[in-house]
Amino acid sequence: MEATSKGSDRPRKLGRGLTSLLSSGPAEVSVHIPTAPDSRHMAAPSVAAADGDVLSDVVRLPVGSVSPSPFQPRRTWDPATLTALADSIRRTGLLQPILVRRAVGGFELVAGERRWRAATEAGLSHIPAIVKTLTDEQAAEHALIENVQREDLNAMDRAHALRTLGDRFSLTHQHLAERLGLDRSTVANLIRLTELEPAIAALISAGSLSAGHGKALLGAPSGPSRISLAERAAKHQLSVREIERLCKAHPGPRAVSQVNDRDQARLAVLGDLQRQIGQQLGTKVSIVTDRRGKKGRVTLEFYGLDHFDSLMTRLGVKVH
Repeated sequence: MEATSKGSDRPRKLGRGLTSLLSSGPAEVSVHIPTAPDSRHMAAPSVAAADGDVLSDVVRLPVGSVSPSPFQPRRTWDPATLTALADSIRRTGLLQPILVRRAVGGFELVAGERRWRAATEAGLSHIPAIVKTLTDEQAAEHALIENVQREDLNAMDRAHALRTLGDRFSLTHQHLAERLGLDRSTVANLIRLTELEPAIAALISAGSLSAGHGKALLGAPSGPSRISLAERAAKHQLSVREIERLCKAHPGPRAVSQVNDRDQARLAVLGDLQRQIGQQLGTKVSIVTDRRGKKGRVTLEFYGLDHFDSLMTRLGVKVH
């Protein structure tokens, strides 16, 4: 998935986080290298930048002083490709530095976990790194930018990373799109994939189904019937168009012929309202009404206390 801007003369949007990262100037640093580089419990080297808002020079950090990022969007790592990269590092060394920020007892990865893992496997004692002062939100944004446009990052990892970033920092789909240089519709469609059942998500992660298949499956009623349709699509290699046709033929427990025009119109309106409210609030919304549409309920999902507080703030509710 590539983010391109319209017109050949316009530069590609990289997002505020990556733009600041690439445009920052160098700063002077001083590094103290410990005498026991292989200990995972050693004190972190002293790194002092002239300005915390700009990049430091490249420094050499003990591999054991670096810990993984909690904002890493990638959930699976291919052992074969890591081993191949480790073999390459043994032969030629690691030329591209990782990006880290200071953490208690050492440093926390911001970008470059695959290189760090391969360097560890290759047996390196030290690794080249750039040290930068970043907030949690900036660190999460950098980690996502590094991974979200890579071809080998599966759609479900992208989807969960976007949703986590939006939920944790109360960012709308438009904000995410602007920061990452993507279309808002692309962001919205990816995030919607997180509504799929785990069994379907696993098929997409494994490459048995594409993100397009996942989007089409969202048109089917949730539950066992949708999982069955997904498994059938993967087994028989159904196209996205074939899944869309099947979803239209079976929008619910009843056949299309048994759903009158008024019901179809009401369901279409409710579906549109659910999407609009969900995009505005940054969460999944369900609206259920009676047959006449006079009474019903609205359900908002939240995925943690911070997300709940964010929803209350957007609704203008003060929680004491």
